[in-house]
Amino acid sequence: MGYLFLLLTIVSESAAVLFMKASQGFHHKGQAAIAVVAYILSFVFLTLALKHLPVGLANAIWAGTSTVLVALLGIAFFGERVTALQFVFLALIVIGLVGLGMARPTE
Repeated sequence: MGYLFLLLTIVSESAAVLFMKASQGFHHKGQAAIAVVAYILSFVFLTLALKHLPVGLANAIWAGTSTVLVALLGIAFFGERVTALQFVFLALIVIGLVGLGMARPTE
C-alpha cells in the first residue's frame, strides 16, 4: 500500500510542477489553482506512504522519480532542451533508483 501512495505522491507532485510552469508565474489562475491542489495532494499521499515505508527510501524514490519524470515531461510538453550530459545524469538518477530497489532489506 505504501508504494501505491508513493506513486500517487510522485504523479501529483509532478503534475503540480507542470501546472506551475503552465501558469506562467501564476498569470493563469486556473493552472495555478490546479498546481496548489496537486501539491496539497502530494503531501497527503506522502504522509500516507510514510506510514508504510522508511522515510529515507520514500524521499529518495519520490525526489528521484519526480525529477526524471518532470524533466522528460518538460521536454515533451514545453519543448525544453536537454543536453547529452544532462541525459547522462538523469540516467544516473534512474540507475540509483533501480539500485535502491534492489538493495532493499528483506523482511
